[in-house]
Amino acid sequence: MFNNLLQQLPVTLQHKILKYRNWQDAERSLAGNILLLKGLASIGRKEYTLDELKYTEFQKPYFDDAIHFNITHSGEYVICALSETHKVGVDIEAIKDIPMEDFTNLFAKQEWEQVINASNKLHAFYTLWTKKEAFLKAVGCGLSQPLNQVVIENNFIIWESQPWFLHEVKLDSNHLAYICANTAGPDITITEIHF
Repeated sequence: MFNNLLQQLPVTLQHKILKYRNWQDAERSLAGNILLLKGLASIGRKEYTLDELKYTEFQKPYFDDAIHFNITHSGEYVICALSETHKVGVDIEAIKDIPMEDFTNLFAKQEWEQVINASNKLHAFYTLWTKKEAFLKAVGCGLSQPLNQVVIENNFIIWESQPWFLHEVKLDSNHLAYICANTAGPDITITEIHF
């Protein structure tokens, strides 16, 4: 199945995927690209092909201002967020034990207090982390922007005088996922696809 799906992609993307040392990363990358193709087809935008992908200075792929998308993966999940009307970013994280104290400098003081005072500190940590990553992906700067400068209040961020909104995507109790968009009430349709 991997090779059949791989053949649906442009040669340049096939080579990029085959360069992954870890086969799970290759599978996730392939799945993300296939999800993007399926998403484009589902909104009637088959004229967009992956040959047309461009990349920002921070390596965020894009087409043009008419289509916005972002892809993320963690564990066995791969998510593609796609919009014709709003800028979007998405992040998913598997909740697993980590030394949280190593990350204190990545959060604003009031955010870190939320984590420390939470009844489930690990869940609180990953909630904030996933929200921040989704936002940074939406604006296209990735982790080049210090995370402690992105302050979240009530699923809302003001960045360069523009509002950004965070929306949870519920999957299961072991993963957290958020979509960030430059609109308060996007229509979110979730389609589960099995490969």
